[in-house]
Parts: sequence; structure tokens; C-alpha cells
Amino acid sequence: MKKLFTIVAAALCALTVSAKETIPGFTPGTLTFGGWSWNSISNLAQGQPTQVGTDKADDSEVVYYDASNYDYIVIEYSSATCASMQAIVQYNCDGTWGQWGANYNSTTVKVNPIPTGGAIGIELDADRSDKLAQIALQDPGSAGEMVITDAYFATEEEYKAALEGNKPTYANLSLNDLGSGWGDSTYDADTKTVTIGDDWSGKGWWLGDVDYSDFDYFYLELEATAANGKIVIEYNDGTSNGDEGLFEAGATNVKCPLSTSKNSVKQIYIQGPAGSKYVLKNAMVCTNAYLEEYIATGISNMIAAPKAQNNVRYNFAGQRVGNGAKMYIMNGKKYMK
Repeated sequence: MKKLFTIVAAALCALTVSAKETIPGFTPGTLTFGGWSWNSISNLAQGQPTQVGTDKADDSEVVYYDASNYDYIVIEYSSATCASMQAIVQYNCDGTWGQWGANYNSTTVKVNPIPTGGAIGIELDADRSDKLAQIALQDPGSAGEMVITDAYFATEEEYKAALEGNKPTYANLSLNDLGSGWGDSTYDADTKTVTIGDDWSGKGWWLGDVDYSDFDYFYLELEATAANGKIVIEYNDGTSNGDEGLFEAGATNVKCPLSTSKNSVKQIYIQGPAGSKYVLKNAMVCTNAYLEEYIATGISNMIAAPKAQNNVRYNFAGQRVGNGAKMYIMNGKKYMK
């Protein structure tokens, strides 16, 4: 009897667990963004709030969508050319009327899309998940396209499974615009050149609050520099990467490990002496495995290292290394053991 009760109880529990549900009204396809443009994933509410007076709104006739059985919204995509993105969930009207109409309670998640595809997760507001109005994507000034393959409501377990199945190995940072900077430092998007104004001022990427938990390093490739400099990674807990990002004149790449605070990165920027110029070729966050493969396959003029050699050796950041280095520069040539 006890065994039968256990089976029945387990079956009842299983019935209360919600399987993921495709978002009503969602259609897979390519979304095009032109800079601060908005693309709807789905309009879920039936009806619209009406204006009352000059600044009030009435949504008593609006029927909202109830997704309270779920914890997350998951949007899966197969490719993206936008450097940054905002996923927005609108809930019920907050009772006010503004310049663009009724104002809504909302949740916004900032992401840096992975070029080769991935998944975006938006945690539902538990207090408002029974009153969903709209789900949308917006690019904050970064034009491009995103191919959306699926969009669904999910439990926390399903959300974690989606992230694991779409776990990225790298994400590029845009070289179209560097929004962080001070001290008269500038960036020319046409030539991809950072010019330092005041001594050791900086220019770089303003991220606000981006989660890089899936990655191990920030990696920057640039033309051989005439000056030394430093890559600084700032986190929202007030910490930074200290002196880990220092590089010498002649460096063509800089590798900076991400700290344990990488789930909330505020900004990344380049510092240097006044008048220094740095021509950028590529910038990305990546896993250790991806970076090792990227470096190994990206160097086409690598040659085998001689068995006996006493000359001075340097790594690809221009720093002196010992005889145990597997890849290094010696006498102007690149070697691999």
C-alpha cells in the first residue's frame, strides 16, 4: 500500500510541473535592427489601455496573458550580427500615460549576442507574471540582424538546460563604437584607432551590467603598438583587474583573465600615455579552450622551434618569457614547440 501511495504522489507531483510552452504569437525568422529599433517577439495582451485626463491610464478592459506557472522566458537564436541587445518584457500598465502612450511595468535584460547563436533568458517578475503584455527585443544603437529560432516560457530547470545546450565559447565586442572614455581620449570608427588624450586617460566599451560568466578571458588584438598601455576591466562590485592588463610597446594582442565578479561587468577600456594610438583589430570575451585554439590556428606563419636556442624569447604581448614557453617570438620570428 505504501509503495502504491508513493507512485500516486509522484504522478501528481509530475502533473504540477509545467513543461515549456511556445510563446503564443511567436513566429521564427530574421529580425532586422537599424539602431535603437524595436522588434516584437509577441503581443500577448488583448486590448489597449485608454488615456484618462492628461497623464493617467486605465487598463480595466485589457486582458493580460497569465504565465505564472513559469519562471523564465527563453529566446533562442542561431546567429546574430548585433553587438548588443536588450530583451524587454512588459507587464500590466502602471496607471500612467506618457509621451508615447500608456506606461508599463517592465523587466529589461542587456545581452551581447553571440555571432554563432545562443539563448537569452529573462526571469519573470513573480508578482506580475500573470499579467504579461508584450515581449520584444531592442538594439541600443547597434544595427544588425538576429535569426530567432524559438521563444518559449520555461521553468528554471528548463532555462538552465537551454543555457547549457547553447553555451557560448566566445562573444565579440563591437569595434563600431566605443562608448566609454574620458580625458579627451577618442575613437575613430573608420580606422578603428583609439587616441589617448590626457596622460593615462582611457577609451573603451561601456557595458553597464553584462554577465560574462561563461567566459574566462578578455582578448584584444591590435596593430603592433608604438607605446605601452593597459587594459582595465571594471566590475559592478567596485573591483577591477589591477595590473593584469599591462602591455609593452610592440604588443599585438593582450589577454586579460576575467575575475570571479565576471557575472556583472561594468566597462572595459584602454589606457596609455598622452598621444598614444592603438589600432584595434578584434576584441572578444572567450573561454580558455576557445582562446587556445584561436591562437594556435590563427598564426599562419608559425614555424617549428629549434631544439637548442639561447636567444631571448618573448610572448605575443611583447613580454619576455623563459625557455619553457610553447609559443614565442625570437629574433622577429614566431615559434611553436
